[in-house]
Parts: sequence; structure tokens; C-alpha cells
Amino acid sequence: MKRLVVAYDQNRGIGVNGDLPWGRDLPADLRHFRALTLGRTVIMGRTTFESVGVLPDRENIVVTHRELDDVDVVAVDSLHAAYVRARHESVVIGGASIYRQALNGIDLVHVTEVHAEFPDVDTFFPELDDSWQEIERDVHEADDRNKYDFDFVTYRRKL
Repeated sequence: MKRLVVAYDQNRGIGVNGDLPWGRDLPADLRHFRALTLGRTVIMGRTTFESVGVLPDRENIVVTHRELDDVDVVAVDSLHAAYVRARHESVVIGGASIYRQALNGIDLVHVTEVHAEFPDVDTFFPELDDSWQEIERDVHEADDRNKYDFDFVTYRRKL
């Protein structure tokens, strides 16, 4: 099964200058991301890799046409090559270009929907079309640790 994990704001914004629009103000999302990716193969583009670095306890595959000097990362030149090379269940973690390429071959999309708008967003997630069905939603209100309301939502491709 191939999965995709993404967090976006109300406008589907996923990034600002290589970082999350909300920074580190949603630690629950970071824990959720870790739980969804731990022990799996994470597939990401070069820009995402430069932002997050090597994720421990996961096989890290970076889709890039550039050489990488990190021995803890497998570099491949296409998303297809990443899937072939993966030793574990694959989870696509970004960025925008990789998400667009991956959507047609993904079975599940795990979204953190952040109920806020961030004006400086420069990277967006594509809209899911009607071939996707919401199968789970876990609603969370802002609290003393998480600055914004957010939902964990899972979409499955319709059969």
C-alpha cells in the first residue's frame, strides 16, 4: 500500500520558504507524522530533504537529479525508481512536485487540515478530486500546546 502524508492550511498551503507555514506550533501534527512514517520508507524531493534532513528509523529515499553526499539516504532520479528501491511500505512526504506526481498511484492520503490561513505561503498541495473518499476524521481544538484548530483526515481512493 502506498501512502501520502501532508499538512496544509485552509488554502492548501504547505510551505513558506522551505518550512511549514505554522512553524513548530502544532506538535501534535509532528507526532502524528512520526507515527505514520516510523519504520516505513519515506520518499521525498530534494527540497523537502534539504528542509527536514534524514529522518531516523525510516528508510529515506530522495528523488533528485543531483548527487547527494549523505550515506543515510538513497538518491534516485524518479518516483518510480523510489518505489522500486523501497524496502518497506512507501510514504510520500513531499514536496509539491512529488505530491503531484504521486497522487495517481497512492492508495491513502493522510492530511492534517490546519484551520488557519497563512499569508506568505508559497507552496501548495493539489486539490483532491472526486476519486477520493474521506474515511476518517479526528477533530482537534487548539490548546496550550497546539496553537491552531486542526483535523487529522484520511482519504482512500474510491474503488
